[in-house]
Amino acid sequence: MTPPARKTAVDSPPGRARALRSDAKQSRKTLLTAARELFAERGPEALTVAAVAKRAGLNRSTTYQHFKNRDELLMAVGAAFARETQEVLREPRAIGEQIDFFVHYFHERPDIARLWVFDLLAQKQVQPNGWLGYVDSLERLAGSSKSQDGIDAEMLGVIGMTSALVWSLMARQRSDDPEVARNETERFAAELKRLFLYGALRPEAWPELTAEFKTD
Repeated sequence: MTPPARKTAVDSPPGRARALRSDAKQSRKTLLTAARELFAERGPEALTVAAVAKRAGLNRSTTYQHFKNRDELLMAVGAAFARETQEVLREPRAIGEQIDFFVHYFHERPDIARLWVFDLLAQKQVQPNGWLGYVDSLERLAGSSKSQDGIDAEMLGVIGMTSALVWSLMARQRSDDPEVARNETERFAAELKRLFLYGALRPEAWPELTAEFKTD
């Protein structure tokens, strides 16, 4: 008699196979969330497989199934940040709204600034996904009648982006009080808008933005 065929993973009931895939997907998501939290709190040095497993409430063997080492954790965190930043960069906004949005967005997401600084110090490419689209929008603005002549759109983008990223780290060092940090972030956003308005734009073409700085 021919012995019965040994069961393989393919022979598993479809429902169980889907459940296993769903559990694996959820475990990876939980681990990635834990990794991002640790990165935001303590920087890249905190990202070890053991630390991430402990934060996620999962055992090390499960964690190693998804991330073999610290480098893979860093790559996964970086990829997640890149996808997220790409999405927010592509949203069209008026220049004043754009400045307000990015300053507050990065203030709430210091983990993104930490990764940017880490990559910069490691001499990696730090141009975020979506950067070219962001610069394109500034180039359109610079080429319009609403801007001063001779604006370097790429450098203008660097000024806006890097200052917002650096501020997101400075704000938390200046005060542990969330309300104080928010108020100071609003002050920072206002001054950045003032620099754009009177340095790169033609104030008379932006009456709503100009009205923010009237004192009478």
